Amino acid sequence: MSYKFKPVSVVAVIVTFNNKYLIVEERLGNGNPVYNTPAGHIEHWENLFEGAVRELYEETGIRTDHFDGVVGLYNLVQDNYTMLRTVFSLRLDSEPELMINDPDGDIVAHHWMTYEQCRAISPSMRSELVFDAIRDFHEGRLYPVDLITSYDKLSDSVRQMKAR
Repeated sequence: MSYKFKPVSVVAVIVTFNNKYLIVEERLGNGNPVYNTPAGHIEHWENLFEGAVRELYEETGIRTDHFDGVVGLYNLVQDNYTMLRTVFSLRLDSEPELMINDPDGDIVAHHWMTYEQCRAISPSMRSELVFDAIRDFHEGRLYPVDLITSYDKLSDSVRQMKAR
């Protein structure tokens, strides 16, 4: 086969504070709301951790240099694409001041929701993988972040460009 397959690689973060989950509300092309945890595609020259840190900041204003763990690696195969979703977790000790810095303009609101509220809106989540990860986290699934090993093989010129 001459066609080169390229799966979509997505990173997500389950953020919790005071037994509630941080849910972002997105408006996509049709204008209908969908709900998600902070998440997005990995950009060129990013590893999984860097992508998750960036997406978390863009969608919530939360800055971090650590995650508590990896909830799971999720794979969704459909007719027109395959998604690989890596989900991290971050437990907060204090409620953050939330901001939207989303360059795509899709994020319109933040909501702190209980597990039961998340389950109730699960049909309106961006994909079934969103609630699956919330459920897995709620049930105690959490792996060490060092489950993921990254290799930085960037040239010095690319590394300098990336730092700008």
